[in-house]
Order: sequence, then C-alpha cells, then structure tokens
Amino acid sequence: MSEPAGSPCGDGAAKGDLDDLVRISYFAEMGKAFAGVTTLRETFRVAMKHIGEIFAPTHWSLFLRDGKTGDLTFAVVVGTASGKLSGRRLPRGTGIAGWIAERQEALIIQDVSTDPRFDPEADRSSGFETRSIIGVPLVFKGRTFGVIELVNKLNGQSFSPLELKMLTVIADFTAIAIEKSYYFSALRRLAVTDELTRLPNRRGILKALQREQDRSSRGKSVYSVLFFDIDKFKYINDTFGHAEGDRVLVRLARILQKETRAVDTPARYGGDEFLVLLPDTDRAKARDVAARIVAAVERSNTGEAATMSVSVGVEECDGSNFEELLRRVDAGMYGNKQLK
Repeated sequence: MSEPAGSPCGDGAAKGDLDDLVRISYFAEMGKAFAGVTTLRETFRVAMKHIGEIFAPTHWSLFLRDGKTGDLTFAVVVGTASGKLSGRRLPRGTGIAGWIAERQEALIIQDVSTDPRFDPEADRSSGFETRSIIGVPLVFKGRTFGVIELVNKLNGQSFSPLELKMLTVIADFTAIAIEKSYYFSALRRLAVTDELTRLPNRRGILKALQREQDRSSRGKSVYSVLFFDIDKFKYINDTFGHAEGDRVLVRLARILQKETRAVDTPARYGGDEFLVLLPDTDRAKARDVAARIVAAVERSNTGEAATMSVSVGVEECDGSNFEELLRRVDAGMYGNKQLK
C-alpha cells in the first residue's frame, strides 16, 4: 500500500531527516576538531577553517578581549584589509564588536550606515567599505574572550538568522577552546617557572640552554653562563627565619633581572643557586656582567635585615655540551666560595 501524499514518511521528510543528519555529523566533527586544540594558534586555525567552509564573507575578524582593560585586539583578520588591521587595538566598547563584547549579545546589521553603533575608523584606515555585519561574542562560563565578526557576503545578500545561529555554535566551540588554550599555556609556564622568584626553574633553564647550544652549534656563536650561590644561606634562614630567606632569594632574582639584557636568561637553578645564560657573550664580557651583579648585590644590603653576598662562577661555551659547561661553572663557583 502506497504512502499518502504529504505523509511524514514521504520523500520530503526523508530529505529533511538526511539534512539534519548531515548537520549533526558536521558539527560533531567540528567539535572534535576544537577538542583537539591546546594553543591559540590551533584554535584560530580551526575557527578559520570552519568559517571559510560555512560562510562566504568578504572579510572576517576574530577579536581577543583584554581581561584587564576590556579593549579588543584584531587577533585574526581575513581579507584585503588584514595587513592594516591585524594587531590593531580597539578601546573598550568601540564599534559593533565593542558593543557585542560588552553586552555578550549576537547581532546582525544589514546596513551599518543606519546604525549609530558602527565605527567607520577601521574602514577609513584600511580603505574597505563595510555594508553589513554579523557578529557573536566568544563567551564561556560568563567570561567574554572576544568577538567573531563577519563583514559583507560575497554574493551581496544579507546575513540570515540561521547563519547567526551557526556562527554562534562556532563561537561557543571557539570560546571553550580559547579558555583551554589559556589553561594549557598556564600549565606550561608553571612547569618551567619557579613559584617564588618567577624566574625560570631548573627545567626552564635547561631547555633554554639546549636551545642556545643548538643555535651556537649551527652558527658557531659563543655563549657564557654565570652561576651564583648565596653565601651562608643556611645561616640567614636559621638566624632571621625562612620568610627573610625567601626575601633574600627574591631580592637576588630582581637584581639578576635588572642587571642583564632582555636576551639573557636568569633562572633559579635550585635552592640558593641561580644561573644566568648570556647568548653571544665571551668570557671577558661575562666577567664584566658578573662583577656588575656582585656590586648590585652589595648595594642592595642597605636597610635589609639579612646581609647578602654571593659567590660566582663564569664559563664560556667552548664547543662542549652544556652539561659539561654546567659542571665546570659549578666547580668554578664553589672554588671561589672556598677562597672567601
């Protein structure tokens, strides 16, 4: 017996079911793609891929929001204006993107010339003409991470409510992935950072040394290492208490940061031992840096409860691996300590 016309079991219903399955399958695959990312770069790549597959905007941007100021930054810009807008900062609440970020509301504007919220400054600086916008906030657990904004469809048509819903789904996945990338980034920093001094820890400096050793081997450049040890640190802890001992460690860490270059890497190697990696620095220049640091340590004692002095070892890389370099500089430092 044949199905009556218009039956829910007819061809139209079957096609609708198939369309639904296709959508479910697509978004499931998109969810898997976002679930696998651990960095912002990977998150942006996945978002760009899916926006490119679903929509046809002439331009689109992903803004990241500064958690302290609320300002938005063009983190990803796709289109002819990308070179002029990428990295540009928008003050909090500026333009359509600012409005979306502040209110955490999705928005379609078919004609920006009639909307007072539109800020034409980006168009003026890039030479682009914005006609229509669809934008959604990147929100997860009440926190706004940024905004995705699509501009002008290639076919000249208007953005639709269905497209707004689809972009919202992508934005939800993206916001979750951004939070996860921040979480993983924090874990990576903690793994290589000393909690007390905020300097790289032993793991962090060993990674930096390996990179410098590799660079030195390729380019035949020279680098040096300074090894500092706080004299009579146990006496400081026993006499003044461990809180004062911690303050001494932090004081030395700040001195090492202040007296070295941005390309140098001071680190807490362990306990009361600190190491400074000096790229493109020979032994003579490294000794000058060491002397400057020792003088700064002596000046820092004014008004402090515990007087601090340090012993230092200086070694230049001569082609041996950095493990051998560390052994020599450590021996040199303890040799100098015995002379005090």
